[in-house]
Amino acid sequence: MSTPTTPPVAVATPPAIPAKTGPREIKLISHSPLFYWWPVWVFGFGMAIWTYMENHRFMAVPADSAIMTQKVPEGSPARYSFSTKKELTKPLKESVRLSDAEVADAFPVRVSQHAWLGTLYAFVLVLTVFITNVPLRGLLSFMVIILLVVVALFVTVFNGWDDVYEKLANLRIYINMAGYLLISTAVFTIWAVATFFFDRRTYILFSPGQIKVCEHIGASVRTFDASGVSFEKQRDDLFRHYILGFGSGDLIVRTSGAERSEIRLQNVLGIGWKLKPVEDLLREKITTSN
Repeated sequence: MSTPTTPPVAVATPPAIPAKTGPREIKLISHSPLFYWWPVWVFGFGMAIWTYMENHRFMAVPADSAIMTQKVPEGSPARYSFSTKKELTKPLKESVRLSDAEVADAFPVRVSQHAWLGTLYAFVLVLTVFITNVPLRGLLSFMVIILLVVVALFVTVFNGWDDVYEKLANLRIYINMAGYLLISTAVFTIWAVATFFFDRRTYILFSPGQIKVCEHIGASVRTFDASGVSFEKQRDDLFRHYILGFGSGDLIVRTSGAERSEIRLQNVLGIGWKLKPVEDLLREKITTSN
């Protein structure tokens, strides 16, 4: 007599938990105010290229010099002769046209014929110094920007910069190509060293359930538990945070527990879209324990 066999019961296996695909560490770097000085070297290099392309030359003449014009055929460029009054005895009857190479050797200094170019660069430099040292918050920052734009448009449209120069004892700002290159190269070198070397030594490192902080160059790294941590984002300076900082901001991190601390990081780039991944990363410890 055969006994019936019962088929084996299939045991359902739990679905596999997908592995975390996000970053396991997120590092936020605090930048120094030197980061906002990039317009100084960007405009400087741009104006140096402008001056080079114009290819106008600079010549300094004594105060007692005399300028003589020579007759040229109609449609031809004007020709001038320069002499000091002591050396000038009679007008020059003949002139020799110099080649481009001879002109470059005789007048090697390149300078733009537009005085507003030097004025604009001086304005950018002074404005950058002001922005990086005087914080303007909220509506005040917006009103200052509108005021500067309105004044610049008013002078350009109704009066003109040439009239302004004439009323200021005909004082004009001319910067030669070497001047632009010297200032821009020096500022760019300092900016690059600060941004890519020194600033990276001041950071806050987030990992699942843990925070590591180095607030100053050469300081020791402090470790905090991420339970109960809170964030405060400050990004209300229109000049620094939006125009020069490309969406940067200041970050305040407050820890809880036995060792309460308030951590301040200034000028964190991309703070608007970096906080959400940080919050998700810190919640991984709570999710894993459940």
